Amino acid sequence: MVNISLTSTSNPARLLSVALVAAALTLSACSAPAPVAQPTPAASSEAPAAEVGTSSEPTAPTSGTTPTSGTTGGTGGVYGDFTSMSEACLSVSATMLSVTILPLSAMVGGKPEDIEKAKQELSQMQGKVPEELKPAFEELRSFTESAGTDFSKYGDGKFEELMKPIQDWTDKNCK
Repeated sequence: MVNISLTSTSNPARLLSVALVAAALTLSACSAPAPVAQPTPAASSEAPAAEVGTSSEPTAPTSGTTPTSGTTGGTGGVYGDFTSMSEACLSVSATMLSVTILPLSAMVGGKPEDIEKAKQELSQMQGKVPEELKPAFEELRSFTESAGTDFSKYGDGKFEELMKPIQDWTDKNCK
């Protein structure tokens, strides 16, 4: 992943073009089609009838038991609430793109709506991402909450430091 330092580049147009190229490369890496399972003759044949007295339905919890707390909707696990790693990579990369441009927005007269949109996207993604990314998304969302509309805070090292675990995850999983 390309690390952009605002102090080393004085030309806003150049910084913007570098960020856009980096974003395009990141998103293009996640857009590779996922392999599709092909039906086999055995899978396409009709399933045998169930025996009388048996059921393939899962049993409902009895009154003395409750579902495990902490379960989430979606598939959970490695992909979070996404159906594939490709989908997780694409969604995480798109969200990070909207967050990554916050320092650039400051240079070209950003609007508070840009920050609100980024906060909203972080909040929505926080519950959907794989477990290992949830703490990083929470910290980044908390940072955007505390920074408010002060664009200057997005250009400091703390912001880049908070984004690093997410960048590392995309580097590792989205090739």
